[in-house]
Amino acid sequence: MTEGTEQRRGASTNRARSSRRKFLAAAGAGTATALAGCSALAGGGGGNGSTAGESGSGPDFSGETLRVMVWSGNYADRFEETIKPMYEERTGGTLQVNRGWNEILAQIRSAPEDEPPFDVTITEGYFYLLGRADDLFLPVRSENVPNMDEVIDYYTDFRTTEFGVPIDGAPTTLIYRNDQEFEPSEWADLASDTVQNSNGIGIDKGFWWFPQHDAAVAMDEMELAGEVYDEEMTMEVFDYMASEWPIQGWATSGEDIWQFFENGIIDYAQWYYEQTAFDIGDYDSLSHTAPERNSGFVNHWCPVRGTDKRRMAEDFLNFLLDADTQTTWSENSPTLFTNENMEYATEKLNEDLPNNSEEAGLIAWPEFDYVNSNFEKFADRVSEMEANSG
Repeated sequence: MTEGTEQRRGASTNRARSSRRKFLAAAGAGTATALAGCSALAGGGGGNGSTAGESGSGPDFSGETLRVMVWSGNYADRFEETIKPMYEERTGGTLQVNRGWNEILAQIRSAPEDEPPFDVTITEGYFYLLGRADDLFLPVRSENVPNMDEVIDYYTDFRTTEFGVPIDGAPTTLIYRNDQEFEPSEWADLASDTVQNSNGIGIDKGFWWFPQHDAAVAMDEMELAGEVYDEEMTMEVFDYMASEWPIQGWATSGEDIWQFFENGIIDYAQWYYEQTAFDIGDYDSLSHTAPERNSGFVNHWCPVRGTDKRRMAEDFLNFLLDADTQTTWSENSPTLFTNENMEYATEKLNEDLPNNSEEAGLIAWPEFDYVNSNFEKFADRVSEMEANSG
């Protein structure tokens, strides 16, 4: 099945509008292009076949260095504070943490195939699609990543795991200024008179498919973000955004969003839970809410083509999937995690983030094969909206 077909199949069985909170309560009562295959390359790297999931166990990678690419900003800060020391203590190896964003795939493409710039890279759904199409990743050998057996089924079904392991991610979240005397709870609230009379809204311009899907959820004419995938309605989603959302801030980073608020440019914003939940405490005037139905992304972590640390890379992926690793990681990163046995560090995270396939099915994950096939048309419409805003 294609990525889009898999998602529609999974979502069609999980369309109930019950909130994630209801699922938790019930559990407590009783939780740009066609894809191309990559050829397997034999890799070096040590390892005795055991895993690094339990403290004091796992292969010994003493003297070896694994180069890992992660998202920049506070994501990288938290990764270095939590994951780097944990992994190094358990394996004896060294993690070299690289930080990046839009240039990640370009760095792999421009490097010699047998001299990649890093051994493992993070990708969200669109980068994962493009990287697979360009043969930038190695297949993941499942026998070296046994913790995949503990991943919530939804995340192993809705996209292929052949070249990347679903480990973490985030739903979108709605940020608002407290002095508006209006606490929005769903994306449709951004079309209210209160928001229309405010300074306006900030959205993500760089990854515009997420506000696109949140707007489709707000339209509520089809299930979740079905409007995006209906040929008669797909451009109506952008018309809705242009007419119903007073967009004044076009962000390419979280720093842009916070600056828009500081400068009085916006009073509301669409952004990401992982970039918001622990940082918003620095802003006394702001709050946020995770709508019951929203968009979101899942990061697939991939071994990079040409790495001579393939075995070490796969062990690292297994470590990231471990329930104990993800539980500890959640103590300083408000991230969606995929292991069904991990436990979020706070009740708030447990309430806001999906814990099972039913809850994951309430999120409108973009179908990137479709987005990519319409990329130019959609991107041009976003640029037109930005030019006409203000």
